[in-house]
Amino acid sequence: MPESIPLSQEEWQQVVIDFNNTITPYAAKKTLFGLFEEQVIATPDHIALRKGAKTITYAKLNKEANKLAHLLIAKGVAPQDNIGLLACRDFDMIIGMLGVIKAGGAYVPIDPDYPIDRQEYIFNQSSIKLVIADNDYPLKSLLNENTFIKINAEKLIDFKDTNPGLNISSKQLAYTIYTSGSTGRPKGVMIEHHSAVNLLQWVNKTYNVGPGDNLLFITSMCFDLSVYDIFGILAVGASIVIAEQQEIQDVKQLQKMLVDYNITFWDSVPTTMDYLVRNLELTVPDYICPNLKTVFLSGDWIPVDLPERIKKFFPKTQVISLGGATEGTVWSNYFPVTKTEADWKSIPYGKPIDNNFFYILNDDLQPVPVGVVGDLYIGGVGVARGYAGDKDKTDAAFIPDPFNKDLGGMMYRTGDLGRMRADMNMEFIGRKDNQVKIMGFRVELGEIESVLNACDLVQNAVVLVKNDPEGKKRLIGYVVAKGKLDKDALASHLKTKLPHYMVPVIWIGLTELPLTSNGKIDRNSLPDVEENAPEKEVVLPLTETEKILKSIWQDCMGLTELSVDDNFFELGGHSLIAAQILSIFKNKTGNNLQLAVLFQYPDIRSLARFIDGDKAVNEESYTCLVPIKPTGTKTPLYIIHGEGLNVLKFSTLANTVDEDQPIWGLQARGLNGVDEPMDDMRAIAEDYLKEIVRHNPDGPYILGGYSFGGYVAVEIQKMLDAMGKHANTLIMFDTDSERLEKKQWYKILPKKIKRNAPKLVSFIKSNLAKDEFKLPSPKMSKKEAEAFYEQIKKIQVKHLIAFNNYKISSFNAKVLLFRAKISVHYVNDTEYLGWTRFANHGVDVFEVPGDHRSMLEHPNVQTLATLLQQRLNEHGQSNLNSAASQ
Repeated sequence: MPESIPLSQEEWQQVVIDFNNTITPYAAKKTLFGLFEEQVIATPDHIALRKGAKTITYAKLNKEANKLAHLLIAKGVAPQDNIGLLACRDFDMIIGMLGVIKAGGAYVPIDPDYPIDRQEYIFNQSSIKLVIADNDYPLKSLLNENTFIKINAEKLIDFKDTNPGLNISSKQLAYTIYTSGSTGRPKGVMIEHHSAVNLLQWVNKTYNVGPGDNLLFITSMCFDLSVYDIFGILAVGASIVIAEQQEIQDVKQLQKMLVDYNITFWDSVPTTMDYLVRNLELTVPDYICPNLKTVFLSGDWIPVDLPERIKKFFPKTQVISLGGATEGTVWSNYFPVTKTEADWKSIPYGKPIDNNFFYILNDDLQPVPVGVVGDLYIGGVGVARGYAGDKDKTDAAFIPDPFNKDLGGMMYRTGDLGRMRADMNMEFIGRKDNQVKIMGFRVELGEIESVLNACDLVQNAVVLVKNDPEGKKRLIGYVVAKGKLDKDALASHLKTKLPHYMVPVIWIGLTELPLTSNGKIDRNSLPDVEENAPEKEVVLPLTETEKILKSIWQDCMGLTELSVDDNFFELGGHSLIAAQILSIFKNKTGNNLQLAVLFQYPDIRSLARFIDGDKAVNEESYTCLVPIKPTGTKTPLYIIHGEGLNVLKFSTLANTVDEDQPIWGLQARGLNGVDEPMDDMRAIAEDYLKEIVRHNPDGPYILGGYSFGGYVAVEIQKMLDAMGKHANTLIMFDTDSERLEKKQWYKILPKKIKRNAPKLVSFIKSNLAKDEFKLPSPKMSKKEAEAFYEQIKKIQVKHLIAFNNYKISSFNAKVLLFRAKISVHYVNDTEYLGWTRFANHGVDVFEVPGDHRSMLEHPNVQTLATLLQQRLNEHGQSNLNSAASQ
């Protein structure tokens, strides 16, 4: 970097003026929906949205949005009202956005995957008048009945499909997007129509975006990149191709979609594109996609070599680096990467876009010379109105622009550091405070620390961001715990309060936090991950089977170091990793093992001994009965699986109950890929009962069912009762009987199922779409993955048939209902979930924190385990008393 140029203050003022010579005419009086309505007239029959085989034209999209707008107006929505949008990635989400702004409101996106605490905060902070949703989400239970509008349940056909034609000012709010907040709460950034219109028109004009373009929509609506991806594309007659979450996470599907849908425009954080390119380099080095012409990268550091690597596979593309802030309307500066220089440490930050200004200033708000680091400020039409419901933060971050009174006359203090290069392009240096970007999302470390320090398990906590060996950012949590550090419990607690990308991936326990001489926490003295790592003895494999297993475990779990006595579950193993391990092992050796084998032999040493036929280890095996925790003298509990089909999800519960409490699980027949699944509820129950009785001929028995498993448990109880065997208590883990009365919901098209029975979708998502079934590594071939999912689907279809044909009747047992506090059930009987009509000996209800899935995870599982163990102990004492009386 050259030494600073000796200029007077007046000369530097002129440099600032010249650098920010960006003022150009734009449609300052137009709105986002106005641009769209103009395009509807120009290209009514052009495809606006595409998702899989579904499409919707501009004319049809406009009519659907108009009907929603008229509905909102009829419900009292007026200009300036904030309207929450709680929706998944589908047409309804975009119809919702357009409908809101056509009615004069401003949309406030709320991610359905956000913790309910965060959703409720956003609702209150923005004084949201109504929430539009595509499902009956848990947030509904916290709102007034008239405040929650389920878009696909309303009779929109009764409303006009013509443009409302309201006179909406371009200075009115278009949307509020929430970012992370430094004081423990997120901040709602309020953006006016004209600010976004300027951005859209600059992009479309500069990069010649038009009706022939197709953009692959892969971002969240809660991430401000979505503003251009949706409204920018709809302003020019181009098409938005909506990618499903599983498609975004499957790099092979992304590769295919780019070609199949003739994608011409890509917009993402650098890590997503880097992930795609890296996979192409490893697996398809001759891949070429000639149609992609524009790649926008923003939201985080761009690897210097990435643009050249992109052009190898997308030879006709231009790579554009963009920067700015949500408070500056998505992007405020840009740099076209035509080539990279060998001495670059980072991609240049570039210059301001049309009608935006950028300043690099000192503490006195004076420009700094070339090469000198200063604070970055954004000015111009992109500057937000401020933060929703927070005047103090607004006044601190948004201040008068001393250099330019035009285009709003305000500037935003970004908190970023930068300097001017000799070629008059800015260089980004990093954050001035401890705000960082993780996965493209802006994160305030202070918000994470605030939630951590409020946790009962924590005495003090600090969070830092550090690079892993590959240079990718990761969050590190430093914790002085109250008692023993429970990493799983802390992570689970944060997941109830924060989005997943704000949960540390590494936890370091300390006896105390280091302090500076003035008593402040000394973050620079916190240990690195490597410094904190304890010495670990690595036991090497001896037999050929151990060597094969170690290689497979390392590949599937992404481990560089592994001991043969490491526990699969303690390493973070879950269902899909287990399936990968056993599938690859079968391909290598021909030996077909069940998933349940990892419960009995969770480390390489014992598993290898079992495989090699050591009779001391090779005990009797079952097809469906799984020894989750087989030892103990108390009455065993038999838990029947839910729609996830396997019982690995009960491992945390088994590890939390008393050491002397045996737990066995019943998993679905067919998971081994050999046995045929069943499609009759009583046949399933009889099949499971045979293995229970073979294991425990004389009883006593305690049966439990999770979700779908509850119905199977009822039938097993009836059979045991008929056999004269004791099973007078049934434990239901969040199963509702009223679900059986809505079978018509499950017989119609999947689209209708999703719309009218979101509880089924929630059950399936809990078991398939969450971490438990994500491909963690590319080591499982596409053929293997497809076979695995096809087998899961086959069993679920059979069980759906069983459910459709099942009619429940009363039974002679008492039900102990462990009900999740956050309910996803469609029931009239919210207290007992309908079981009082069938359980002849009554129903006791125990509320467990969390939802249907998280009730089985830390920290909620601790409450569940305590309540459950108390009931199991009472049941065991009852059996003893009964035996004594006889």
